[in-house]
Amino acid sequence: MKPCHLAVAALFATPVLHAALPTYETVELQARTNLLVNDEGWNLPPGSSFNSISASINANAEVAFRVQVVPDEVDPGLSRPGVWLGAHGAGHLVYVGDVDALIDNDTCINDAGDIAFTISASGSGNALYLYDASAGSAGAVNTLPVIPNSYQSPCVNAGGDIGFQASFSGGRAYAARLGGTTAIYVGDAAVSPGSPYTYLYTPSFNATGTIAAKVATSADQFSQVEIRAFASDGSSQRLLANQATDVASPYSKFDNSLALADDGTIAVVATRAADNRRVVLRSDGTTTTEIAAVDPAGTILELDAFPPAINASGWVAFRARDAQGQAIYLGDGETLLRVAGNGDVVTTDLGAAQLGQHDSSPVFSGRPAINAHGDIAFVAGVYPEGNSQVEWGSGVFVAYATPTIVDLIFADGFDSTPAR
Repeated sequence: MKPCHLAVAALFATPVLHAALPTYETVELQARTNLLVNDEGWNLPPGSSFNSISASINANAEVAFRVQVVPDEVDPGLSRPGVWLGAHGAGHLVYVGDVDALIDNDTCINDAGDIAFTISASGSGNALYLYDASAGSAGAVNTLPVIPNSYQSPCVNAGGDIGFQASFSGGRAYAARLGGTTAIYVGDAAVSPGSPYTYLYTPSFNATGTIAAKVATSADQFSQVEIRAFASDGSSQRLLANQATDVASPYSKFDNSLALADDGTIAVVATRAADNRRVVLRSDGTTTTEIAAVDPAGTILELDAFPPAINASGWVAFRARDAQGQAIYLGDGETLLRVAGNGDVVTTDLGAAQLGQHDSSPVFSGRPAINAHGDIAFVAGVYPEGNSQVEWGSGVFVAYATPTIVDLIFADGFDSTPAR
């Protein structure tokens, strides 16, 4: 790709940076699970297993994910849940829960290596937990004065604040633990009488403490929806709306989950009203860009029902299906790049493998995650190269971004190309 040159009119102005999409030359296995009858897996206690999970990644390419089954050391017939943390192919469980407990939300890691997750010990309700990387231990988080029945989608940001969805017996709210106290940003009408929102969907939390989410305003909880960004003081901004809410909108509906970058930009999958095709969008509330669209005659044949990921460069990673099968793509509104997909050859602890399954099962698990550099974490099935009928289980991988040339254009005409 040719570098993009941006003209700067003002003398001595701040340089303007335009980064082309990176390339992905290295895909590295972080951990692998398999049925114990096949092999012991890798970078996990033998017999451990995870499925239907998403991994999270921070700016240091540290990866965190939940492990649903960790065999008890004394009685392997009993199991415990765990949280894995590592980077560059090395890592281990940093937390192991009680026997028969459950980690019922995916993990979220910040740049310090702190990890937010939830523990359910009884099958009803759960507790919010934080792994403190500096202390090397995890514990329950006190969210007084907000005590919901359960927590969903917890995420810890660079400041140590934790945003989450709070579920009560009657409804839902968005809240965050901010500097030692917990604030409710907004509740639905069942929690906060007079609220215009009849249903609050899965939220996303960023470094500034903003929560963005799809919200419903209609009595049926789905026909009239918006994408809004909420601040801790209760104020909010509409970023997108569907056509039933705003007749000028080109979109009839939005998927239930989205991603929020630290600069306030969101990525979400929508359906165009004009042709009923699903599209990946990036929007800051003023400018909306279609990153990719389903086209039976084009590259993207389907979009999977998982939220995309976005970073502050405006790069959006998402799951799709192309002519080769399921794949993870990256787009910026101008370029679309296939990062990894069905049949790709990768290196594992057992040798050369291919991404995929022995049958029509999904190749990937959960949603992809992207960090500030463009490194992408994903979970996928693997089998030995050339033999899809042998089970090598599922692995957590990182596709590392290799920066392309970036040009800085100064008002005085001098160029500089910074290193990553």
